[in-house]
Amino acid sequence: MNLLPLGIIVQFFAPYWKSLGLPILEAADVAGKLIPLKEAIIPGIRYLGDSGENIKALTDAMDRLKATRAGITDDINIAEREGSKRTPEVDNWLRRVEAEAGEAAKMEEACRKRKSVLGVPLNWVSSYKDGQRVRKKAKVVEELQTEASSIVITRRLPPSSVQEMPTVPRMVGIESYKNDVLLHLANDSMGIIAIRGMGGVGKTTLLREVNNSFLPGSERSSEFDHVIWTVASRECTLEKLREGIAENLGLKLKKYRQPPNTVLFEKLKSKNFLLLLDDMWRGFELEDVGIPRPGTGGNQYKRKVILTTRLLDVCRKMSADVEIEMNCLGQPEALDLFKFHVGEQTFSSHPDIIDLAGVVAEECRGLPLALKTIGSAMRHQREPKHWRHAIELLKDSKHAEIQEMEILPEEGEERDMFRILKLSYDNLRDDMTRQCFLSCCLWPEDYLIEKAELIECWMGLGLIDESNGNLLWGRDHIRILEEVCLLEPSADKERVRMHDVIRDLALWIASDCGRKKNKWLVQAGVGLTEAIHVKQKWIGAEGVERISLMQNNIQMLPRYLPDRPNLKVLMLQMNYDLRRIPPDLFQSLPSLTYLDLSYSALEELPKEIGVLVQLQYLNLSWSNIKALPKELACLKGLKYLLLRQIGLLRIPRGGISNLSKLRQLDLFGTIWEVESSRGCGNEGNVARLEELEELNSKVMSLTKLGIVVNEVRTLQILSRLDNIVTRCLGIWCKLASIQLTPSIVKAQLGSLKMLKGLQKLKIKSYSLVELEVDGEDQDDDMDWQLPHLENLYLHRLMKLKAVKWRRVSISDFLPQLREVTIDYCSELENANWVLQLPQLESLKIVCCSKMRQVIDDSVGSHVGYNSALAFRCLRILKLQNLSRLTSICDQAIKFPSLEIIEIEHCDKLMQLPVKIMGSSLREILGSEGWWQSLQWQDENIKASLLPYFRRRVI
Repeated sequence: MNLLPLGIIVQFFAPYWKSLGLPILEAADVAGKLIPLKEAIIPGIRYLGDSGENIKALTDAMDRLKATRAGITDDINIAEREGSKRTPEVDNWLRRVEAEAGEAAKMEEACRKRKSVLGVPLNWVSSYKDGQRVRKKAKVVEELQTEASSIVITRRLPPSSVQEMPTVPRMVGIESYKNDVLLHLANDSMGIIAIRGMGGVGKTTLLREVNNSFLPGSERSSEFDHVIWTVASRECTLEKLREGIAENLGLKLKKYRQPPNTVLFEKLKSKNFLLLLDDMWRGFELEDVGIPRPGTGGNQYKRKVILTTRLLDVCRKMSADVEIEMNCLGQPEALDLFKFHVGEQTFSSHPDIIDLAGVVAEECRGLPLALKTIGSAMRHQREPKHWRHAIELLKDSKHAEIQEMEILPEEGEERDMFRILKLSYDNLRDDMTRQCFLSCCLWPEDYLIEKAELIECWMGLGLIDESNGNLLWGRDHIRILEEVCLLEPSADKERVRMHDVIRDLALWIASDCGRKKNKWLVQAGVGLTEAIHVKQKWIGAEGVERISLMQNNIQMLPRYLPDRPNLKVLMLQMNYDLRRIPPDLFQSLPSLTYLDLSYSALEELPKEIGVLVQLQYLNLSWSNIKALPKELACLKGLKYLLLRQIGLLRIPRGGISNLSKLRQLDLFGTIWEVESSRGCGNEGNVARLEELEELNSKVMSLTKLGIVVNEVRTLQILSRLDNIVTRCLGIWCKLASIQLTPSIVKAQLGSLKMLKGLQKLKIKSYSLVELEVDGEDQDDDMDWQLPHLENLYLHRLMKLKAVKWRRVSISDFLPQLREVTIDYCSELENANWVLQLPQLESLKIVCCSKMRQVIDDSVGSHVGYNSALAFRCLRILKLQNLSRLTSICDQAIKFPSLEIIEIEHCDKLMQLPVKIMGSSLREILGSEGWWQSLQWQDENIKASLLPYFRRRVI
C-alpha cells in the first residue's frame, strides 16, 4: 500500500480526531489498521474529492434522458393522432423520468451551495453523503436511459366499434343482394358501390345488413379500422354530412382550427375504412367532404364507399365502380313477407282470407315497404268483408292519378307506390288518427320527434278533445301508428320518426293526393336563411293551409308578405336566430289558429298579435321575449299558452286572467311578474297571486298549469284553485330542511287536490340540507302522496346530504314516477331511494361531486327493501361528471329492462355491474379511453358487451 496518500489523509483528518479526544497515530500504525478497509475507504474518498465530476456526470446523463423523453413524447403524439394509444408502460416510464429529473435538479442545487476551501468541502460528512446520492442517482438515470430502448410506446387501438343497426325481423330477398355487395367489397378494383332502387324496396335494410357484417366478434370484424354509417337525406348539406361522419369517428370538428374536410382527411388517410351513405339525393366530391378517394394511395389502405339512392344520376356523379339495382320481390317471396306481417292467426282465421290476402299482396307489386305496411294494417282484420273492401280501395286508387302535369319515371314510381301505401292510411280507425298521422310530416325529414312534443301539437291542432286530451290518449295513438309501421320508435322509445317514403306519402295525401301541391307548404330543415327565399316560398303557396318552416336558419321574415286568408298553422320553431316578426304579418293571417315561435331569439312580440282572434295555440317557450303585450288579452279563443324557460317575463295585468277559454298555461322554468302599481318584491308576489285567482274565477277548467313558486303562500293559493290543475311545479326553497308528513302537508296546504294532478316536480335550493318524508304510521292515509307524479328533478341542491324515507313505502308514495334527474347536488353521496321506484324508467345523475356509489352496499339491509322492485323497469341510465364515482351498485342487482347506459367524465368508474347485460340492452355510450380502462372479472363479459359499446363524442 502506498503510504504517502494515506499519510496526507491522516494529517488532514487529525484535527477532527483530536476534537473527538482520539490519539494521533503515525501513518505506519494507521496503515496496518486501514489496509483491510482499503476497498471500502477509497471509493468513499472519491465521493469527497470528485464531487464536481459526480455532478457533471449526473447532469450529462440527465440531459441525454430528457432528449430521449422528448423524442418519445413526439412519437406518442404522432401515434395518438393516427388512432393509437400510449401504453401504461410508457406512461409509467414518463412519470419516473419526471420524478428523477426533479430530484436531480435539487441535488445539483444543493451541491452548488455546499461550502468548500480549495475544492475541499468544509463539512465532509454531508459531502460524503451527497456524493453517494449523486452517484446512485446517476446510475438510476442511466438505467432509465437503457430501459427506453426496449419500451413499447404505443399500441394500435382495436377497430372502432361498429354501430349495430336495427334490422327487420323477417329478411326476404335481401340475402342474395348482400352476398353481391360483400363480393364486390373483396374486389380491390371496386372502390365505390352504388345500390339503386325505388323508395321502399329495401335499400336501407340491405345497407344495415352489410354494416352488421362487421360487428365485433364476426368473421369480418378486423377488415376495417372504421365502419362509418351516416344518412345523406334529401336536404343534407356537405356540412351536415361532415358532422355525421365526424360524430361516428368520435371527433368534434369545432375543436379544430383546420377546415373540417382537412380534419376528416387527416383522420382517415392512413386508415382502412368503409363509408356507408344511406339515401343520397345528389352527388358530391368525396374530397370536398374530407374522404380519401378509394383507389388512391396504392394498395396500402383499404378504402370503400357504399351508397344507396333512388337516382341513376347520383350513381354517375359519384363515379360508382359498380351499380346494384334492387328490384321488387317476386310473387312467392312477396306473399311470404306479407303473410309474416299479417300474422298466422289472422291469415288462417277464415278460409277465404288466404286467397284474398294473395290478391292484396299482388296489388302491393312486390314492394317490401308496402307489404310490411299493408300487412301490419290488416293484422287484426279477420273478416273477409274487410279484405274485400281493402282490395276495392287499392283498385279504385289507381284512378286517382295526377292530371295536367308531366310525369317523370321516378314520379310515376312514387305515385304508384303512394297509391298502394295509402291503404294503410285509409285503414286507420278514424279520421282523427289519420290527421294525427299527417301532422307528423310537418317536422324535418329523418327528425326524431319527442312524443310529448307531438302530443302537445295534436292538442294545439284540435285533434285531441278536452274530454280525452291527456298524455295516455296521445301515447295510445302513437302506439297505433307504430303498430301499423307508419311511425318508427327511437332507441329510447321517447321519440318517433317517419320513414322518408312514409313522410312523402303523408305530404302527398295532404296535397289531396297531388292535386293541390301547395295546400301544405313544408320546408322544414332545408337550410333556408335569407328573407327572399322565405318570400319566394310564401308567394308560391297561394291557398296554403299549413306552413312549416321549422329548423332553418331564418334570422328575419320579409317585411311584406301576401295575405294568406286560409292559413291556419304556422310553425317557425327552432329558427334559433330569428329575432324579429314584422308587425304586418299577423294582419295578413286572419284564420290562424296555431302559432309556434319557440326556440328563437325573439325579444318582442308585436302588439298586432291581438288581431289573431281565432288563435288557439301560442308557443313562445325558450325565446328571449321580455314582456307580453297587453293586446294578448284580445285572444279570446286562446286555449294553449306555452311560456316555458323564458327567463324573466313581464305580463300585463289581465293579460292572462282575461283568457277565459285557456286550458293550458305553462310557465314552468320562467320567472314571471305581473305589471301593477304595487311594483316588485312582496307586492309583486301579491299581484301574481291575484292574477291566478282571477284566472281561476273566469276559466271553466284549466287542465294544466306549469309554474315556479318560491314561497309557501303561493302553494297555498294553488292548492285551493278549484278550476286549475297544477301539472308542472317548480319549487325554489330557502329552507335548510324539509319534512313532509301527512299532518304537515295538510296544515300547510289545506286542500290536497293539487297533489293529485301533479305530474312534474322540480326542486331547487342553495340552502336545503335534508329532505325527509315521514308517513307517521298513517298507512291508510294516501291523500298526501303523489299518485300521478311522473318526473322528478332535484336541481342545484348544493347542500343536500340525504333524502330520507321513514314509515312510508316509496313505491306507494311515488307509484308512477318514471324519470328522475339529480344534478349539481354536491354533498349527496348516493341515491339509494331510487332503487325502490316501481315504474322508474330513466335515471340521470350529473355533477354530484361527492357521490361514490349510485346505490351503496348497505341498501340490502334497509327496512322495506324489496329486491323484486329493484330497477325492474329501468331502461335508461345516464351518469355524467361524477368525479368520485367508483361503483354504480352492488354486483348482485339486476337490470332486466336496461336498454341504454351512458357514462361521461366518470374517470374513477372502473367496473360495470356484472348483471347489466340483459335481453333489452341496446347500447353503452362512453369515451374510448373510459371503455379501454374498464376492469373486468372475466374477459368474456367484456367480449359480450363490446358489440353494444358506442363511442361518445365529448
